[in-house]
Amino acid sequence: DKFSKHFDGAPIINVEGRSFPVEVEYRPLDEGNADLNLGIYAAVQEIYSQDSQGDILVFLSGEKEILEAQDYLERKHLRGTEILPLYARLTAAQQMRVFHPGSKRRIILTTNVAETSLTVPRIHYVIDSGLARVSRYSSRSKIQGLLVEGISQAAANQRKGRCGRIADGVCYRLYAEDEFNLRPEHTDPEI
Repeated sequence: DKFSKHFDGAPIINVEGRSFPVEVEYRPLDEGNADLNLGIYAAVQEIYSQDSQGDILVFLSGEKEILEAQDYLERKHLRGTEILPLYARLTAAQQMRVFHPGSKRRIILTTNVAETSLTVPRIHYVIDSGLARVSRYSSRSKIQGLLVEGISQAAANQRKGRCGRIADGVCYRLYAEDEFNLRPEHTDPEI
């Protein structure tokens, strides 16, 4: 209203984003054997057993974790599947591959860059590790570092929303619901 009055009664237009319902499934990793790649593969197998279409977006904390997951999944020889990494150090051409889907089902392994900055087509499923690499500055040691931390509830919900853009989606969280509820509501500032 204030902007409209300032601009001589300019019309106010409300454009709501479209989203579809997203079901959340909690699949916490075994405490004794917390192998992230095994948890990702178990979620992929569950998805493949239920549905033969729809791409999967997997959120990981960094490049190293993405490359390890890519290697692990490629060794499983998933039929009719293309496994694509997406992180900042890739060339522009390599990054653009995720925006041009082919005939194969895709598993896209990404960092939190795909949380808000872009929308990847054909995503029906999200597998969320619950982790992100966050830049933190320590005033005590005067050092800036990239630390792997559990994400906030807001970030987890943002990741969940990535699979509800074009149709109903399912988000697999590789941590317990109680753990989600104990996480901070919003992401802390970097400094």
